[in-house]
Amino acid sequence: GGNSSGGERIERGGAGSGRVAAFRGLSKSAWRLLSQDRQTLSELLDVGGGGAAIISNDDGPGGIGMNNIGGVGAGGIGVEDIIDEGNHQQTDGPDMDMIREEQVPQYYMNLQQLEDKYLQEQNEKIRSLQREWEGKWVEQEKIIERKYKDEIDALKKEVEMLRKNIDSGNDIRNQEQTIMQKNDAKAVDNTGAEAVQVCSLKTARAVQEAKELVAELTPDQISRYSRQLLLNDGFGVKGQQKLLSSSVLVVGAGGIGSTLLLYLAASGVGKIVVVDFDVVEKSNLHRQVIHCEAHVGMNKAVSACHAIKKLNSSIECVPIEDMFTYDNAMEIISTHNCDCIVDACDNPKTRYTCNDASIMAKKPLISGSAMGTEGQLTVYGTHEHSGCYRCLYPKANPSEGCKSCSDNGVLGTVPGLIGILQATETLKVLTGVGASMHDRLLMYDSMRCTFMNIKKPPRRKNCIVCGPNANLNNIQDCKDLSNGARGPQQQHQGNIPASTVTSRGISSDFNISCKEYEMIRKEGKPHLLLDVRVKRQYEMCSLSGSVNIELGKIESNLDSIETLCIDGKPIYCICRRGVASVEATRQLSEKINNEVYNIAGGYDSWVAEVDPSFPKY
Repeated sequence: GGNSSGGERIERGGAGSGRVAAFRGLSKSAWRLLSQDRQTLSELLDVGGGGAAIISNDDGPGGIGMNNIGGVGAGGIGVEDIIDEGNHQQTDGPDMDMIREEQVPQYYMNLQQLEDKYLQEQNEKIRSLQREWEGKWVEQEKIIERKYKDEIDALKKEVEMLRKNIDSGNDIRNQEQTIMQKNDAKAVDNTGAEAVQVCSLKTARAVQEAKELVAELTPDQISRYSRQLLLNDGFGVKGQQKLLSSSVLVVGAGGIGSTLLLYLAASGVGKIVVVDFDVVEKSNLHRQVIHCEAHVGMNKAVSACHAIKKLNSSIECVPIEDMFTYDNAMEIISTHNCDCIVDACDNPKTRYTCNDASIMAKKPLISGSAMGTEGQLTVYGTHEHSGCYRCLYPKANPSEGCKSCSDNGVLGTVPGLIGILQATETLKVLTGVGASMHDRLLMYDSMRCTFMNIKKPPRRKNCIVCGPNANLNNIQDCKDLSNGARGPQQQHQGNIPASTVTSRGISSDFNISCKEYEMIRKEGKPHLLLDVRVKRQYEMCSLSGSVNIELGKIESNLDSIETLCIDGKPIYCICRRGVASVEATRQLSEKINNEVYNIAGGYDSWVAEVDPSFPKY
């Protein structure tokens, strides 16, 4: 029989069967080694020390024969020659007597030694590779340590500085108490130097307290904010701890503030302070998505806080139902330990107030605006050389007075998008990740769906607020700088609208109320009702019998106006809120001889005093 896999093959008979029987049980690995080449086989069989090894061949498929050694067919060495180790010459025929049975153990020993030698060589190669890689690893560690040594040293210094701030916390509180005890509470306001010192102490304490981050995230917080915790771009656990420990002041809860506030709350900003004096109107709802129909007539700051708490009940939201002015700006910032200010207002005067307050309080300012179908976005106060709002617009522009959403309209999605971008910049400023827009002004055109980045000029050397030679000591010093800028108007007393402007530029004799004009219409007295709004507003709604001539076209249409009231009929000017009509009344009273009157408060007052069903926009 035979074993084709390289095992043993036993042939019955033969003189050497007893001596070779001991080869049975040889492992396959030994057979593979035995089958390497003739030289190896000769060395294994040269157990007598220099004699010739007898190697024979057989036609079998492989294995050890009783009468010969080898017989490896397809799987090993065919053995039929006698190889003399001294001269490698062939001899005739095999001589099995040269392999004695007592030499078999020596054969096994030699075989084992070769196997051990092979394993030792392999182990030595492995150890050599291991030593080589360990050396490379140590060298790489040294390179990394040298590369980041400066950063590690800077972090150590920062940690040491934080420890000193914590230790000095009690000293700051004691100084503040001492100052407050020396002065009467009414005497300490934003106009005095002592008030500035108090504000600076509060600011220092706010910085210290802001450094004391939330110790660890709760399971609920991990679950809620998990998607931004997984970000690779710097948020993570530390970023979320910074957000939860932050306080943000948002000025304005209108179109921009709506999406801005919702995303700040959803992201986990710990405290949000909302400042807005206005109330929710139905005309706001197409863009101010944080409000709802049920909140029409409610203060916007209060309405926004209701929506925020419904979205994320774990954060703190504080509504302030006042205008943001030079008189209360510093107090609001210091009282609520605000880490940054977000300008989401809709008028230049409040923007100047936000800018000046952020500089005095040394807080970053994230500013956004939207008008018509366009929007803008930028960041101030996060970089040493970046300018402020006054660096871009040093003087208030009176022509801005007519540029408001209520007069010129706005596409609802535009302020919503600007608010989202503004929220993103706020998160970046609070967490310190990414590159803020301190050196760029982003301009968005919704009609072309284009974003344009404009490089902002550096800080102006002659800027009276942030320049190197600025000598303003407190916020009140900045107040007069904003004279002439369009500002917010207190449009409501409770739920009843009032006249939004005073009739400056004309005598009170030229004013009549909406109720007085209603009586003229009822009595049928001849007159000309001149609607001086722009055409698109006039097409929305108007009083019957009115004639539309825009304010900017009055002088070029004086002949037509005189023709319409040729019989000496009086002229009554009306607009939306009583702003443009005042100027129209002044111009006409100087150019023509007819009596000219301004209908005070315009259509807004007409809705409140005469006809509530008239459309209000």
